[in-house]
Amino acid sequence: MCYGCRCVEGVRVGAKSLILVLISTTIGFSGGIAVVAYLTVWPLAMSAEGDGVVVFDAEIGSLARPSAHTRHVYPAIADRAAFEFDVYTDDRGARVDGPGQRSAARYDVLVVGDSFTWGYALSNRDTYAARLGRDLGVSVANFAMASYGTVQSLQILERQLALKPSLVVYGIIAHHFERNVWPCGPSYYEFCLDMSHVAWDSQGRPYIAPPLSDGVRRMQVHQARDYLTPMKWLTHGVDVIFGRAYYAWTRYREPPDAKKEEATLFVLERMNRLVTSNGSQLLVVFLPTNYYGAPAALPGIIDRVGGSIRYLDLTAAFARNKQAGGPNPYIVGDGHPSAAGHALIAEEIAQYIRREAMLAP
Repeated sequence: MCYGCRCVEGVRVGAKSLILVLISTTIGFSGGIAVVAYLTVWPLAMSAEGDGVVVFDAEIGSLARPSAHTRHVYPAIADRAAFEFDVYTDDRGARVDGPGQRSAARYDVLVVGDSFTWGYALSNRDTYAARLGRDLGVSVANFAMASYGTVQSLQILERQLALKPSLVVYGIIAHHFERNVWPCGPSYYEFCLDMSHVAWDSQGRPYIAPPLSDGVRRMQVHQARDYLTPMKWLTHGVDVIFGRAYYAWTRYREPPDAKKEEATLFVLERMNRLVTSNGSQLLVVFLPTNYYGAPAALPGIIDRVGGSIRYLDLTAAFARNKQAGGPNPYIVGDGHPSAAGHALIAEEIAQYIRREAMLAP
């Protein structure tokens, strides 16, 4: 009898120990999620109201939400004044002036690029794409989107060239060399916004790889704080931890400059073939960031693409504006082009198009 009692008592002690281990493990696991996925992910100094700017796309990663309206509100911080702006899109996802607009069957000009072209912090009317249309008296569709590089601009063109433009304008910045090989695009958070990118197969041949996971949902859930039920808190927390680890891993394994240049050449060659096969012309416009010039390799890459591709570097135009005491072409405390910067860009592109007779009169 005593032996049996000792057995039962041992089972009870073992069960209590197991329960304590499970509780401590759960607390440790939950605490780790709380720290890594929530407490050390800093809140944004902005808010968004409305439909949301982007949706997830399994080929590209982040795609403009069609027929949408979103208001972005940014409070004043440091040396940046408070501002807000509205983003409207038509049924194809192009940025437009107001709600309810539908795409035309054809446009004279399609514009692609990143936030410099999309018009971060500005109304659509102030973007260089819209100004270019008014200046030249032609129809222009702006399919640029924040966080894009050359890869996503190519993929957008593949979907939108049915609009039969005579001219495609691609606004490139120096940072696109990195974005073309990054599996995680730039975003508000230091976890992965998964994007398409150039990778290399086992024979060393470049190809366009799709996004690994849904970084748009990860970003939007975090921004909206849509994780306040226990299950959502757990699943989103694990997803954020994955996103942070993947982001760090991709930056650690970032390809060297020679690979970035190879990737940019690969994508620009595809873009030029696509555009010319459609009977259109391609104009690549370099947009300087903080007055810095184009990557040294870019003019050579354009030359290697060959064909009818055109290249316009606006570094000198920005420098002349600065030397002449013109209006600041950059948003103070931010670095994106201001309304004055977009006006300068539009003027320079319009002059080039007229000079080179790139659009029929």
